Amino acid sequence: MDSELRLAPLQFTSTTERVYTELRRLIISGLLAPGQALNEKAVADQLGVSRSPVREAFQRLVTERLLLAERNKSMTVKEFTDADIREIYDARIAIESHAARRIIAAGQEHIDRTIEKLEESLHALRDQLDDGDRLAVAQADLGFHQALVKCGGNSRLMAAYDLLSAETVTCMAWLENVRPSGDELMQDHRDFIDALRAHDPKKITAIIAQHLSRANSNLAASTPAERAITNPAVGPHS
Repeated sequence: MDSELRLAPLQFTSTTERVYTELRRLIISGLLAPGQALNEKAVADQLGVSRSPVREAFQRLVTERLLLAERNKSMTVKEFTDADIREIYDARIAIESHAARRIIAAGQEHIDRTIEKLEESLHALRDQLDDGDRLAVAQADLGFHQALVKCGGNSRLMAAYDLLSAETVTCMAWLENVRPSGDELMQDHRDFIDALRAHDPKKITAIIAQHLSRANSNLAASTPAERAITNPAVGPHS
């Protein structure tokens, strides 16, 4: 084989994983509207797969609270109420604030490692903002916050945050449609890093609360029509 040839490893994914990934993308982007009913057979026919992987994908999305299982065994895309949105952001404030305080308490070496990882996530976010894909911006934004929580070192809180991630990135994607992000999003995340560098738990707790509370307020003030995706590749929160 030519020594100059560079082949990427083949990625093998199950049919269930592919169905799950596609449905999740459609829900998060808003292309499947809140309240929309999904029929197992219709979805299977449109995707060209059997009903079994669709059924399994549906169950994963129910666990992530993106789908609701109805009594007649049909599925409906979750409609987020103002109370749902408030609870999602309240949970994030609690988990992220705890993680940040643990990072600071762990000392300088751990703070430095955390900042390095957050800088990497911030670079990825900058790239997506430059590309202008709103869904990709939301996913990169989530990646920054996941890195912060992971560095907090509490495995159970990490698991709770991961379970929350589907609802979180859905809110982020909707907010990108309502108020497309720009340099202010970078500054908000830079403030996180600066507070860690200053060893100031009170400051970073206040920054996290302010950042997420503002996002909560902006999203709660929007309408379902405003949250719906218009062009996923056009335009530059948490």
